[in-house]
Amino acid sequence: MTRSPDLLAYAARCYEQAGDYAEAARCHEEAGHPLKAAELWEQAGDPERAAGLWRRARRPGRAAACLLSARRFEAAAECFEQGGDLLSAGWTLVTRTRSYATAEHLFAAAQPRTAGERLRRRLGRQLAAALAYGEREALLRTLAAVPERIGTLTPARERAEAEAWAVTAADHIRRPDLGALVFAASYRAGVSGCADRWQQWAARTLGDTTGVPTGPAPPDPGTDQGPSEGP
Repeated sequence: MTRSPDLLAYAARCYEQAGDYAEAARCHEEAGHPLKAAELWEQAGDPERAAGLWRRARRPGRAAACLLSARRFEAAAECFEQGGDLLSAGWTLVTRTRSYATAEHLFAAAQPRTAGERLRRRLGRQLAAALAYGEREALLRTLAAVPERIGTLTPARERAEAEAWAVTAADHIRRPDLGALVFAASYRAGVSGCADRWQQWAARTLGDTTGVPTGPAPPDPGTDQGPSEGP
């Protein structure tokens, strides 16, 4: 017997309150609530099933995120591409698979609109060349220039993404010294969460966090703080 959507939604709420996210997801899926079902499948630890629902709901970015967590990297790249995010599609392939030629094709087809996107496209194409053909010189030059450029990127999200891509590229060619320089510049630029990411990277990559800051950067003493109060 077919259950009514109202009864299914009520059952889903009961299951969710009890912590049974899988059953709650099934009820919402049967009731015709794919977005809520997708969220609950994520909570239930089934990102692939969630990805299928996000994809059918035309949310390719959310589907790609789920597939990344499930280590379905090529499928995630397909979702990014379907959503028009060719940079993320290419980056997924170049950093998580050996599909360097396909990644290069995606980077070539991308149409970056901001300085940050242009920088990330360059990093992606040059990393693909470095990994596929051993051509590292162009990538090394770009990575060396990132510390000077990162603070000029806007909006703030662009600085965080440039940091992540540059550090990952440096890791792939085994140049942690360049990754550390990028983190230092990002920290000085006040990129949100940089200190935590730097700490985690240093522990994972270097096995030592000595000298890595643990809090936000202090304000630049040369910055105009406004008129001072009188005595």
